[in-house]
Amino acid sequence: MSKKQLSINLIANLMSFCISMGISFILTPFLIEHVGKEAYGFYPLANNFVTYVNLLVIALNSMAARFIMLEVMKKDIVQANIYFNSVFYSNIIMVTVLIIPLSLIILFIDRFLNIPANMHNDIQILFSLVFLTFLISVLGSVFNVATLATNRIDLGSYQQIIQSGMRAILFIVLFSIFTPSIIYVGVVSLSVIIIGFAISLYYTKRLLPEIRLSITYYNKKAVMKLLSSGIWGSFNQLSIVLLTGLDLLLTNIFFGAAKAGEYSVAQTVPLFVVTLIGTLVGVFFPPLAAHYAKDDKSALIKEIDFSGKVLGILISVPISAFIVFGEDFYRLWVPSEDAGYLHLLSVIIFTPYLINGSINILYNVQTVLDKVRIPSIVLLVTGLINVFLVFTLIKYTHLGLLAIPISSVILSIIRNLTFTPIYTAKCLGIKWHTFYNLIIRNLLTVSVLVSLFYSIKLFNQISNWTDLGVNSIIGAVFGIVISCVLMLNKKQLKQLVTLLIQKLKQEK
Repeated sequence: MSKKQLSINLIANLMSFCISMGISFILTPFLIEHVGKEAYGFYPLANNFVTYVNLLVIALNSMAARFIMLEVMKKDIVQANIYFNSVFYSNIIMVTVLIIPLSLIILFIDRFLNIPANMHNDIQILFSLVFLTFLISVLGSVFNVATLATNRIDLGSYQQIIQSGMRAILFIVLFSIFTPSIIYVGVVSLSVIIIGFAISLYYTKRLLPEIRLSITYYNKKAVMKLLSSGIWGSFNQLSIVLLTGLDLLLTNIFFGAAKAGEYSVAQTVPLFVVTLIGTLVGVFFPPLAAHYAKDDKSALIKEIDFSGKVLGILISVPISAFIVFGEDFYRLWVPSEDAGYLHLLSVIIFTPYLINGSINILYNVQTVLDKVRIPSIVLLVTGLINVFLVFTLIKYTHLGLLAIPISSVILSIIRNLTFTPIYTAKCLGIKWHTFYNLIIRNLLTVSVLVSLFYSIKLFNQISNWTDLGVNSIIGAVFGIVISCVLMLNKKQLKQLVTLLIQKLKQEK
């Protein structure tokens, strides 16, 4: 597992994220302007329904990457083929079964959601396209393992770049030729996932030529082993749904389609950061798995500390900038909306990442160690409490829409301050307070950066995109330097610089 490849993976993933974010940054106000806030809100809501249905699928697929990757690392190609084919053919069965409930949801969509009468047909078609996109993604999910198993995550990032570019092109073509409609959002999603499926097939053939599709490799025992471990992934997903996945649905039910559209806009930037965290955490998964496969506990702990700090650096800067410049951003980005209210909603949604930004790497550790049962139970309990708390706050307080994000924020902070760092330390057999260093450093870094960004804003008023861009760039440059100093020790700082230099000076 070379440090050079880690730097390639990291930078490629950041490039992919930035390009994807840039395209979404342009498309979101475009869609709101052309199809309306109410209609736009149904697209993320449709994806939320996909998340609910995915609870039935994730039990098998959540641990597939781990098992296949470890067998590839051990050079046990036969066992890797068994896991690969067992997942693929099981997914075919699940997709066939899921067609029935998904069709029923589409037929009776107005029973679940508050839908304006003039949008009913369009929303049904949108949900049909989004669900079809989901089913294809399930079939193709196992082929995404190739880049992870061979530590070529950079190729997965290039795939995301291609898909993001195609997404932008298709939007421009469809909205230029035809009358703007929310239906085309579903058409684009379906087209892009088909393109991604084809690329994943190519990568699998290129990176894992020894992997072959054959029903003879299908093994029920392998499926049961994946399910026994992955069932906790379903519990995790259910817990996440209970914590945050019901937000748009509850907003639609209690406050109407217009407020749901507003909430979906407020979620956009926090979702960018969540995506960034997922992207970066994925980069550090192969090195952790490699140290675990070698049974090198000392190297594993050092990798966790380094990865968590780098993650904290890369997350603290955009979060701090948004806390300070967020209202100005919304004022320029969606001028027809209430920028102050959107900013308030977004900052509330952001709050847990001030605590768990850098310790997200610990979830990877739990997966690598196959210690996911207890965290899953804790997360599920937290999710159940959240549902009760949300309904209580809506009914007995005057918080209104703010009650929905405030509830999950409070519970997420409590869980990640008390359980996550202590349990992971216990699993590794180290001191219980070991990982609080990451949390404290992350909070300190964000506090310093927020002060820095406020100082910059104080002397540079923002009235247009140029002002916002200049302030953000100045803050980002100083912010990254300050973050590195606060988060890393001398050895780790040298390690990070070496990684970046290797990427800049050497070819893959």
